[in-house]
Amino acid sequence: MGEAENGREAIELIFDLKPEVVFLDIEMPDSDGIDVMDYIKNHYIEPITFIVVTAFSYFEYAQSSLRLGAKDILLKPIEANSLKESIARVIGYKFTDNPLLNDILQYININYRNDIQLNQCAKDFHISVNQINRLFNRYFHMTFIKYLNKFRIDKAIELMYNEELPIKEIATQVGFNNLNYFYKTFKIITGNTPKNYKQ
Repeated sequence: MGEAENGREAIELIFDLKPEVVFLDIEMPDSDGIDVMDYIKNHYIEPITFIVVTAFSYFEYAQSSLRLGAKDILLKPIEANSLKESIARVIGYKFTDNPLLNDILQYININYRNDIQLNQCAKDFHISVNQINRLFNRYFHMTFIKYLNKFRIDKAIELMYNEELPIKEIATQVGFNNLNYFYKTFKIITGNTPKNYKQ
């Protein structure tokens, strides 16, 4: 584990430590986070995952980072739960100390494009709906459905910056069969419409 004071040190540490996950602040002295990601993308051959950290006023730069391959964005100030959830998303959904929850998270990771019903999920894992929601509330402070929707919207945002697809196609690819519900959910989670967010 290492910590860099500026962009140049960040690049040096990445080459020295060869980390799997890097938290990268957009606003750094010397070289900003975008410059670091761009350099690493062109000069570093090892697999690496970037989680971008940014203040709200720098969010437009965070959007650029998605185009360079960042897997997640965290807004300052960072809450502990947001940090845990972000790490869980990018390292393969094996972050919690609860094996059952890990299995459910992996189930979502594999099947989010399909129709996932809470009742059926509960049956598949031999627990009640209330037990599932208690697990998600304990670890992520949200219900199963809210987590699933956020996961799908995160995937939709990735597609927006990596694929030239119409919004309707993106919605379908991440598991939303109802376009109006996709728009509504996207606005609730991001505070913006898909069209405006992509711009």
